[in-house]
Amino acid sequence: MGTTTESTGVIYCRVSSAEQVAGTSLVMQERYCREYAEREKVKVLACFIEEGESAKTANRTEFQKALSFCADKKNSVNFFIVYKLDRFARNQNDHVATRAFLKRYKTELRSVTEPINETSVGRLQEGILSVFAEFDNNVRADRSKNGMMERIKQGVWVWQAPIGYKRLVQGGNLVPDENIAPYIKLAFEEYAKGTHSFQSLSDYLKERGFRTRIGKKPCPQLIQRIIRNPIYCAQMKIWDMEAKGTFEEIVSEELYLRCQPSLRKFGGGNKREIAHPVFPLRRFTICEICNKGLTGSSSTGRKNKKYPYYHHHKQGCPAAISTPKETLEQNFVEYLMEVGPNSKYEKIFRAVVLDVWQSNYKALDGENARIRKEIENLEIERQRVFDLHRAGTYSDSEFSEQKERIGLRIIEKKNHLDDKRVEEFNMEEALNFCFNLIRNGGETWNGLEDFPNLRLRFQKSVFPQNVTFDGKKFGNKKLALVYRLKEESSAEKSNLVRPPGFEPGTISLRGSCSTN
Repeated sequence: MGTTTESTGVIYCRVSSAEQVAGTSLVMQERYCREYAEREKVKVLACFIEEGESAKTANRTEFQKALSFCADKKNSVNFFIVYKLDRFARNQNDHVATRAFLKRYKTELRSVTEPINETSVGRLQEGILSVFAEFDNNVRADRSKNGMMERIKQGVWVWQAPIGYKRLVQGGNLVPDENIAPYIKLAFEEYAKGTHSFQSLSDYLKERGFRTRIGKKPCPQLIQRIIRNPIYCAQMKIWDMEAKGTFEEIVSEELYLRCQPSLRKFGGGNKREIAHPVFPLRRFTICEICNKGLTGSSSTGRKNKKYPYYHHHKQGCPAAISTPKETLEQNFVEYLMEVGPNSKYEKIFRAVVLDVWQSNYKALDGENARIRKEIENLEIERQRVFDLHRAGTYSDSEFSEQKERIGLRIIEKKNHLDDKRVEEFNMEEALNFCFNLIRNGGETWNGLEDFPNLRLRFQKSVFPQNVTFDGKKFGNKKLALVYRLKEESSAEKSNLVRPPGFEPGTISLRGSCSTN
């Protein structure tokens, strides 16, 4: 350095992997740096050791501490000493920026193993070496990425095992975690029903004992990440490429696709309405006088006890009174028991359904067979897409597009098949189940207390246009068709007749079912 007076400096040492930390690299770097400082008569003010952090960016813990130390004017640091320039930075932009920062505080960079200094030749050497450090880092990154891509093409997941999976050996492929995988499958099955939000599904799984690897309870954000992750049907989508994993899937591809937003349209459903767990009749109950929905809230008593009430939005309404939650809901349960279908017309309804079902079963069975054949042909077409991709005929993007297109068509066909599959069940048993639900509507509603969204769906199935309340008792604008069977008991003539089109003529069921 050509100085006769003692200068000051700091030493910075870095390794980028745990293996190097456990080895002798750090010890060797520090020893050579201290020998260099002693040889050049530089007093070492501090030594900063970076364990296991990459030099791809300047955002390194000890590196930032070293820069802050140099920026403190009271320290008056002359030299920033490293064993080699690639310990300082592997990114040319970071190198130049950090060099400029040090120069502002009159601190010069020195390398133990490379001839750099503030002369023209020294700066040229430094520039060339920093460029080669970045080049070497880029080559390593490309090799690493290419190796990872090759493993992905072989169906191996190379990153940390996602929740629900584990590895039996280091570097091996994924296997389902027997403790967590059942909860992952349950999450998909429940979400596919369309009755859960991510919040309610996380609560549902939490109550059933689902915990993460570190024992934490599931949150809505975790559930959303799980539902959106194709890894669970053994599909890997990364770096604009898609590959089928050779590890065991936790859910089928069909179930995964049914849970994705792009497939919601095939369900034909409306946007899910989320029920309020504490006030299930909120907004569902309409004031008969002002035609506004009731809301719910709780007041706090003297001992901080909560008292829940239903009340009006429109306080000027003559019926605007607060009704205790327990009282209003008990009145609703009693009203559900009142509107249950008449037993006489329940028999007529059963006869109509069974008659129609039996006369149309053969045609339905033939249609289902046709749909199954279409699904079989689509599966063959999908396999052909995989073969063409392996043969190089399809690019990765073309393969993904064709595979998704066929996959959606398959799921659409299967959804149509599921919609019709109820007809293949024992219809007598199905009718018994349905009438047990609606005949004892109050008990059914009470039994759904822990399932607010199912309770809301049940309410809607009974009262499609909500239910009215005049301040004392419930009424309704319109009951569901099956509940109107009770209303038929006072009619002169039953409306339960076979619709035209099932067979020639329109036959009254009053006569045809008289033996029931």
